[in-house]
Amino acid sequence: MADSVVYKKIRIKGVVQGVGFRPFVYRTALEHKISGRVTNLGNLVEIAAAGTSDDFDSFVCDLSAKNPPLSRIDDLEILDLNDSAAEKNADSADLLFLKSATSFSISESHIAKKDAESGAGNSIIPPDTAICADCLAELKDKSNRRFLYPFTVCTNCGPRYTTVRKLPYDRENTSMDDFPLCDACRREYTSVADRRYHAQPVCCPDCGPKHFFQKSTADPSCKINPPLSFGNNALKDAANAIDAGSVVALKGYGGFHLVCDAFSEEAVSTLRMRLNRPTQPFAVMVRNETTARQIGNIQNSRDSDLLSLLQNFRRPIVVFDKSDSYSLAPSVAPRLHNIGVMLPYSGTHHVLFESLKTDCVVMTSANLPGLPMVVDNDEAVLELSNVCDFFLFHNRKIENRTDDTVIRCVADEPVFLRRSRGFVPERIRLPFSSDLGIAAVGAEMNNTISFAKDGNVYLSQYIGNTKHVKTAQYHADAFETLKRLTGIRPSAFACDLHPEFNTTKFAEELSGGPTPSPLFRIQHHHAHICSVMADNGLPIDSEIIGIAIDGVGYGDDQTVWGGEIFRCDYTFYERVASLAPQPMPGGDLASYYPARMVFGMLYPYVKNGNISKEELFDLDLYFKHGLDEKKMVLTQLENHFNLVTSTSTGRVLDTVSALLGLCKARTYDGEPSMVLESAAVSGLLESPDLNYFVPTFKCVGNRPVLDTSALLYSIYREIQKPDSERRFSKNELAVMAVHSLSFGMAMLAADACEKSGISTVGISGGVANNDYIVRTFSDYLKQKGIRFLTHKNLPPGDGCISHGQAAIAVARLLSEKSKEQ
Repeated sequence: MADSVVYKKIRIKGVVQGVGFRPFVYRTALEHKISGRVTNLGNLVEIAAAGTSDDFDSFVCDLSAKNPPLSRIDDLEILDLNDSAAEKNADSADLLFLKSATSFSISESHIAKKDAESGAGNSIIPPDTAICADCLAELKDKSNRRFLYPFTVCTNCGPRYTTVRKLPYDRENTSMDDFPLCDACRREYTSVADRRYHAQPVCCPDCGPKHFFQKSTADPSCKINPPLSFGNNALKDAANAIDAGSVVALKGYGGFHLVCDAFSEEAVSTLRMRLNRPTQPFAVMVRNETTARQIGNIQNSRDSDLLSLLQNFRRPIVVFDKSDSYSLAPSVAPRLHNIGVMLPYSGTHHVLFESLKTDCVVMTSANLPGLPMVVDNDEAVLELSNVCDFFLFHNRKIENRTDDTVIRCVADEPVFLRRSRGFVPERIRLPFSSDLGIAAVGAEMNNTISFAKDGNVYLSQYIGNTKHVKTAQYHADAFETLKRLTGIRPSAFACDLHPEFNTTKFAEELSGGPTPSPLFRIQHHHAHICSVMADNGLPIDSEIIGIAIDGVGYGDDQTVWGGEIFRCDYTFYERVASLAPQPMPGGDLASYYPARMVFGMLYPYVKNGNISKEELFDLDLYFKHGLDEKKMVLTQLENHFNLVTSTSTGRVLDTVSALLGLCKARTYDGEPSMVLESAAVSGLLESPDLNYFVPTFKCVGNRPVLDTSALLYSIYREIQKPDSERRFSKNELAVMAVHSLSFGMAMLAADACEKSGISTVGISGGVANNDYIVRTFSDYLKQKGIRFLTHKNLPPGDGCISHGQAAIAVARLLSEKSKEQ
């Protein structure tokens, strides 16, 4: 007896937009003799299917097992359709359709009103990805109509997030709507058998975007120079200009990059001077893996995972140690032991390298410090004319800007320094769930935004420093974009505890509308620790000891925190230990000029007579106004005037760096600490006595603290010795100091575990990007039998704050709901 026909509806949530999911469903249905239709509802894909039970089961199995490479199925729901469904209008229509269907079809996209209003499904488009092997082969094939066409893409590759305006992800809702398809591309676009079927960015030289190359103008207010060349000639001219030593502003997927020959010291120095970035490291793009191996030390097994990341279709910047054969211009990454490297990811990059003679170029984001990437052609002329010699424009609009993602290896694990292009706006799973929408706006520096609902958190791209007006506006724009694409309508908001952050004020405004919504003000470091907890899938009732090590965070005592040991869960924290509070003379000035912190941390030894004022003044430290400023800072310390108190780990590392003469001033975020880390790497190779500086502890109130003044005084005593009596180099002192600091904090964390009975420790904060520090924590705590957690899917720095805020807000809502019941 033949199997009876079953009638089913399948609703699939996940990454099912812009990945060829509907044609995949169509082909799979034909293969399994399924009739019906597949429809894109904007936030999910819905399938109405009819077939035998066996055919239907094998059809569903293949939907999950053979889905397209860029897609991801988060939830697959199957509903029975039968005669009783006639009472439900939507289901009865599907049932009537299926009973008369003799084939399978792809319906036009539409957003069901109820789904648009509720945000049901919360599906989202995939991130931008590198050009795939098939498209790259076409691009390099002289007989192909897309030979050397830089915008060559298909369903499996290319820009997505940076082109989309709204859902559903159809061409008319993207920036490709400005480029009507030619007949040849339309045939591909409408042919189910073609890999470009419904590939929204599909185009060719006849109908797609085009490049044009033009000379910069010294005065951006003057009339714009006319283009010098178009199409492939534009890319050839740009390559020739780069090889000749010029700086080219190149428009890419998510913004402009500044490009020059990475082997030319003259070109790189010129770029530095024009950008006013005297020492900030530049990322580079290499022709291929061979060039990457010549530049980066990727021969050992530890970095094999990073090599696979370099080659991954997401194409992040990967930070490698410099190799012995490293020969780039000295000013590409001065004073650092490592370098950020990426492979070409767009057709533009590959076509450019076809004409370039150099194998490596500087590829740095085109923005002034703290400001968003430039994305608009006219804006580029205004902002970059005094920086670049030429522009390589294209005429496709960038809807959503994205910086490059950056990853490095920390304690043998890949860790995000910045999570952006290639990963945004993918969701991250929360280990607990609420059906209420949450919007978390992040902190101030290295900002991101998070939307959470139904156990999913969607993070925005890297936004930057929101204290700048332009970046604050970018933050507001990114908020609206993420809200629109996720379909989440927030019922509650979360922000930092700091009352003066622009992000805090933004959340206050959003939550205080005509119908006020709950606003959760969350301590900065609690957000850090809860982010690493959620990132590791810890359930809602978990409790850990958290190590928060970063530059600055507003404490609940109104002082600056940044070297904290917490006992905490998702709704509560207790500060059980920390670094010693230290004065910051002049407040934020001390974070830019760490010599001020040196005076502050050594002041107890001036006060007790171990260091004279003259000896303090004789230290080789940088004070912009010389002796007068030194006297003023000492007066501030003596009179407790204009001082901010801080337990910041970053400030301690900066101070050690300044005292050792490694970095006199901070010209970019994290500079003194990064230079110190590089010195420590060299010092480790010189085999110092790592335990030479013994950690010293004392009590402040009722909590134990690591005495960082004692550590700095120990370093001071070593550098004051005559040359004939010195046992250690500056590099050795650097690694010993870093070891003492991290070893001392690890001891505090282990002590907190012993007192509380908690056997899990998590670490977060910008300083958790330091390989040596995290490795020291890991080794010590694991020897004690303590589970040690680091970030997996998020940066340890402030890029994870919005995620932690969202996790805490959801946990608090669930806790309040539980109490009500």
